[in-house]
Amino acid sequence: MQEINKKIGVGVFWSFAGLMLTRGASTVFILFLAKILAPESFGLVAMAAVFFELANTLINSGLGDAIIRSKTVSQVDLDTVFYSNLLLSVLAYTGLFFLSPFIAAFYDQPELTTLIRVMALVVFINACKITQVSVLSREMNFRKQMKANTFGVIISGCLAVAAAWNGFGVWSLVVQMLSASFITVLVLWKSSAWRPTLRFSKKSFKKHFEFGKSLLAEGILNVLYQNSYILVIGKFFSAETTGLYFLASKINNVISRQLSSAVQQPSYPALSTLQDDNEGLLLKYRQIMQLMMFVIAPIMGLIGGLSSVAFDLFFDAQWAKAGLYLQILCFVGVLFPLHALNINLIKIKGRSDLVLKVGILKKIVDVLLLIIALPHGVLAIVIGQVIGSLLSLIPNAYYSNKLVGYSLLSQIKDAMKPLLCAFFAALSSYLFAICSAELGVFELLLSASGGVFVYSVLCFIFKAEGAVIIFRKVSSKAKAA
Repeated sequence: MQEINKKIGVGVFWSFAGLMLTRGASTVFILFLAKILAPESFGLVAMAAVFFELANTLINSGLGDAIIRSKTVSQVDLDTVFYSNLLLSVLAYTGLFFLSPFIAAFYDQPELTTLIRVMALVVFINACKITQVSVLSREMNFRKQMKANTFGVIISGCLAVAAAWNGFGVWSLVVQMLSASFITVLVLWKSSAWRPTLRFSKKSFKKHFEFGKSLLAEGILNVLYQNSYILVIGKFFSAETTGLYFLASKINNVISRQLSSAVQQPSYPALSTLQDDNEGLLLKYRQIMQLMMFVIAPIMGLIGGLSSVAFDLFFDAQWAKAGLYLQILCFVGVLFPLHALNINLIKIKGRSDLVLKVGILKKIVDVLLLIIALPHGVLAIVIGQVIGSLLSLIPNAYYSNKLVGYSLLSQIKDAMKPLLCAFFAALSSYLFAICSAELGVFELLLSASGGVFVYSVLCFIFKAEGAVIIFRKVSSKAKAA
């Protein structure tokens, strides 16, 4: 168990370091681009991005997860997955190329045809990194992945800002997408010793696809669900409105999903070694849940509390609604770790079929909520996402309880203290900000700092489990030194 703790700790460190660099930089670049570009530019990319995410899900087809989870992997296995991904990327690009005029007609945006055909080149590039990422993940080498992602984000962000500044408009966002993927792949291949050979095994493909097929189906459903909001908003509302929602959603996802990924990515291969030890899995997952909520709750809380005033301070009035949407979406973001870890647990137990079943049930509920909210506008759609996120906890936790005994009540208990502390911290930050005589950058930073202080004090008073785990770890390290 100590070895598992060490592997997870090292992996989380490098994943979190990468997150701070890549996602922090990514958020900064997004905000810079929002200062230069109009909401319509983000709206057009959002409309096209739906189909790229579907293509990326297809080219992965769950094979990457199958490689990471497998107890042993041969060169033939890796070769088979690599060439399978390349073949699927050709099929995906061909489909996007010929479907682009119909997609443009669906949104009534003729310029999307050329935009999609150029942006779709990213599926080829992404197909080249899946096996390399799987190999490095099996080795628990997240330092090299951090390096690749950091180079990709920073260089592509600089290129995009330069392009936007010189009047390239929506094409600056295309430059960012393509260059980020290309640079990341280059660094990954330079960092990894694995190289493909000219071998392909039908038996190997069948073995790994047997596990991955349900994840593929769930991935496609998940992409359709996640982007159903963009599809609907893009179809029934303007490109400007779509851009406002897309920016809010992008910022929320960059923070909540990537913070979760910083823990989820290294814990998945490490805890896969405990897949037959239910007691050990339960213990480790409870600790991970408590730590994740302790970290993510205050971040999402402070963003939610200060997003509307921050948008008013830094952006033109045309972006004001994006701040409101982000404020509400933070309720979805703060619950994301619970969803992600439940799915991770089910995957480790080898029940990819349950991942699909849970996904189908959640999507049915969420689509119904979307249909109900649509006549009432985008704000109602965003609120519907919060309701759907809450309801989705029920089927997620049901199977976690069935497999290892981690019930919904236990999960709520593990998450409740940091959630409540974060709520009051966010409220105090918001009240301080709106009560300031003249709100500026200094006052905004002071409000955020005050929120962090309030959160820390409340967690100490109520002995939040995540804080206790960190305190004990630091104390034991200090005594050992």
